[in-house]
Amino acid sequence: MGKTRLKTQKIRLSEEKTILVVDDDSFVLKLIERILADAGFKDIRTAVNGKQTFDILKLPSDKEEKEDMSLTSEIDLVVLDVLLPDTNGFEICKRIRDAELDIPVILISGYDIEEIQNKLVECGADDFLKKPFSQAELSTRVKLMINRKRKSQKEADLMQTSKIRFSTSHNVPFVGDNINGYVIIDSLGWGKHSLVYKVVRASDKSVLSLKMLSRNTLEKKDIVDRFSNEIEIISKIKHPNIVEYVDRGYFNDCPYLVMEYVEGVDLEEYLVTRGKISMKSFAHIAYDIADAICELHRKNIFHRDIKLKNILYDIKTGEAKLSDFGIAKLPDGLTTTQEGFIVGTPIYLAPEIFLGELATVQSDIYSFGATLYHLITGSPPFVAETSIELFKKHKLEKPPPVNASRSDVPAEWNALIVDRCLAKESGDRPNSMQEIMDDILRLDPSLKPKGTSKS
Repeated sequence: MGKTRLKTQKIRLSEEKTILVVDDDSFVLKLIERILADAGFKDIRTAVNGKQTFDILKLPSDKEEKEDMSLTSEIDLVVLDVLLPDTNGFEICKRIRDAELDIPVILISGYDIEEIQNKLVECGADDFLKKPFSQAELSTRVKLMINRKRKSQKEADLMQTSKIRFSTSHNVPFVGDNINGYVIIDSLGWGKHSLVYKVVRASDKSVLSLKMLSRNTLEKKDIVDRFSNEIEIISKIKHPNIVEYVDRGYFNDCPYLVMEYVEGVDLEEYLVTRGKISMKSFAHIAYDIADAICELHRKNIFHRDIKLKNILYDIKTGEAKLSDFGIAKLPDGLTTTQEGFIVGTPIYLAPEIFLGELATVQSDIYSFGATLYHLITGSPPFVAETSIELFKKHKLEKPPPVNASRSDVPAEWNALIVDRCLAKESGDRPNSMQEIMDDILRLDPSLKPKGTSKS
C-alpha cells in the first residue's frame, strides 16, 4: 500500500546506558564487549573478580556496612559470570539485591540451567545464558533487559504521578478497595492506559484479575474503543486455552474487565527468568495456543498480536492461555486503528501486514510461528534497529534453523515453524490452525487432542 507509513526512527536502546561485564576469562570478556559494542552499547565497564565488581557497583566490602546507607549506582545492567577467582556470580547478584539496587543481572555459565536453577532463583538473577552463546542471543537478552527496566521505571513514575494526582479524590483504586464487589488484594501492573489488579470476589471468595482503563485515558477514543473491542471479543469466546471472561462494569466512570486469574507468568517473563524450555513443555504450549487460535478463527476472529507476552503459562499445571485481545479483529467489528498505521508487534508480524494488508488466518499463523521460534531458540527470528530493516528481513531473509541453536529439537519442528509457518508468501503457509494442530500431534503423539476446535 503506497500510503503505508513505516517509522524509520532508529531505536536508541543504548542511549546513556552503562553495562558492567564481569568475567575472569579475558577472551570471553573481549568477546562480550565486542558483541555489546556491535549492538550499539558504547559505555561498557569490565571487571575480572568480585572485588573490582563491588568497587564499580559502589557496594561496601562487608555486608554489614550497608546498614543505614542509601546506595546508588551508575550501572544500568550487569552481565556476570558465575565462576570468579574470589567469589561467585550468585553471591554478587545476591549482594546487589540485598543492597536494593535496581540493576538487572544476566548470569552466564557453562552449567545447564537445570543444574543451577535453585541458585538462580535464590540470588534473584533476572536472566541466564549458557555458554557458548550466540551474538544474537546475548544482544537480544541485553536489549530486552534494558527495555524492561525502562518500562518498569516509566510505570513506576506514572504510578507515582497518578497517586499524587488522585490522592485526594480517590479515583485510582488501591489494595483493599472494593470495586462493585471485587476487593483488590494486589496490583499486577500499572501501564500507560490501564491498571491490572488481583481481586477477590466478595460473593464467593474466588480469585480473579481485573483490568481497568485509567481516568486520563477516557478522552482517547481509540484506546476506549480498543478496550471495548477486547471485552466484546473475550465475552464471546469460551475455550480452555483462552483467558476466561467473567464480568464487566464501570468504577468512577472508568470501564473495567474481570477475567480469570492465571497463576503463572507470561512466556516472555518465563524465557527471561527460567531460560530454555523443555521440548515436552514446548510441544504442550504450541498445541494449547494453536487450539486457542483455531477457536478464534472458527469464529472468524483474528488475534493480530500473538506473541510471548500475550501467552500466560501456569508452570504448575503446564497449561498455556492466550490473552490480550485489544487489537483483535471481529468480523465487521470495531476499527481500532487509523488507516496507514501498522498494528501488532513488529518482530512477530507477517511481511504482508507491514504493507498494510488486512489480517488473515495466514498472518496469525506467521505470528504464531515467530512466537514458537522465539520460545524454543531464546531469540526472535529477526532483530533490527528500524521498522524498515525489520520488514526487509521478514520479507527477504530466512531465519536460522531452530535446531541450529538447540540440538534436541527434531528437524520436523524446524520444517513446521521455519519452512511452513514463517513462509514469506501467505499461500505457502498452512491452510488453517487445525492443520497445524494435526501436525503437532504427529510430532508429539503423547499430546491428547481436546476436540474443542474444528477447521
